[in-house]
Amino acid sequence: MRQFDRYAVNASVSYRSPSLGRIPVQGSLRDLSLSGARIASSQLVPLHSWLSLEIEHASVGLLQTTARVVRPAEEGFGVHFFWTDRKSLHALRDFLSPLSGTAEAGREDSTLRKIWGTLLRNSPDSLVNTMISWCNSTFSLEEEISGRDAEDFYEGASPAIRKVYEKIRLFAPTALPVLLEGETGTGKEVFSRTVHRLSQNASGPFIPVNCGAIPPTLAESLLFGHEKGSFTGANTRNKGHFEEAEGGTIFLDEIGDLPLPIQVKLLRVLQERAFSRVGSHEEIPLSCRIVAASNKDLKREVREGRFRQDLYYRLEGVAVTIPPLRERTEDILPLARFLARKISRRMGLIAKDFSPEAERLILTHPWTGNVRELANAVHRSVVVSRHIEILPEDLGVGFPVDARGVGTLRERKERHEREVLYACLSRNGGNVGKVADELGISRPSVYNLMRKYALDAV
Repeated sequence: MRQFDRYAVNASVSYRSPSLGRIPVQGSLRDLSLSGARIASSQLVPLHSWLSLEIEHASVGLLQTTARVVRPAEEGFGVHFFWTDRKSLHALRDFLSPLSGTAEAGREDSTLRKIWGTLLRNSPDSLVNTMISWCNSTFSLEEEISGRDAEDFYEGASPAIRKVYEKIRLFAPTALPVLLEGETGTGKEVFSRTVHRLSQNASGPFIPVNCGAIPPTLAESLLFGHEKGSFTGANTRNKGHFEEAEGGTIFLDEIGDLPLPIQVKLLRVLQERAFSRVGSHEEIPLSCRIVAASNKDLKREVREGRFRQDLYYRLEGVAVTIPPLRERTEDILPLARFLARKISRRMGLIAKDFSPEAERLILTHPWTGNVRELANAVHRSVVVSRHIEILPEDLGVGFPVDARGVGTLRERKERHEREVLYACLSRNGGNVGKVADELGISRPSVYNLMRKYALDAV
């Protein structure tokens, strides 16, 4: 089942998963190969979860990739890698070659194709889209659309977006707080970074904070920091996000999700322009620009008592509403082309144009998820395209998410057979004997089905 032999190594790894929140968990890599590894860690994650990995070893440096949990293992779990970066894959190959005594050069590209191809052939669109979305967290939507260099930045040409940039350029150099409002996926962090880039604090740090992901019990400590011994588990002094943003900009995303008690503390900080760490009476001057964002109607939240009116007025120094894609249709196709070029460059792939049919689909699709949905669709198309142009089916939109009810009886039967076999292989860690026992068939039959459905990379 394994494409490559695994070797005993001991490299540190940190991993993140949607089920674990934003804070990375530390572990150790064991039994490493180009296609997978075992992670030894006390913090387990559910089977089939997607992980974002950062592997660190003195001989390799820092490698980033994504992976999927395929089986439990002793004191940890096993993962299969899904490389999106050839450079990292090459570095790991060079590291493993001396251990194997043979050069694996030339096989990594086929590994990439086989890994992605098997996943795409044997997974429903909903799973593929989830995977693409999680891959995007490795280099975020905001990094894709905005960049440090002019050629890496997409602004847009529609009248609706021009008005937004005119307002941002006018008020960014001031010290006024900025409140960005708009639907989910419109790219509010992109515009917050633009405010930072055009502000007097541009040389300072930019600290994004997802207020919706902060546990209420830890919110005060995460935002303002804490002193050693201030509560159980506080073994060291920690800086909070506001202190980390000193001389720069703090971006409070989804601020409408902050609990009311924390809203009170934040209001006091904005009024007094100072804050204290938990467990300390020492006041630290507030020296960062504040940009907040919400996909909720904060005026309605105020009326219904879920958001403090006085805090709303403090944050609404400059209110900017980010238009959804349906109100800036002139930008949709140029943005899709921009993203395709940039994602291709990041992944070391040749940039492709969209076919006329794909362009028509891009222009007619409703894009209810706005720029984030468009970015995920483009990312998917760059990965799965096997033709000289990107075709409509590569985008994964405008078609039924679950096609199990489509096709002839034979096609439906084979689709179901493939899904059952894939799930069984994943559940049993690729052990053909266990798969044969569970399905009540012979081992040769399992191998024949694996070849039929190209499941050799599971």
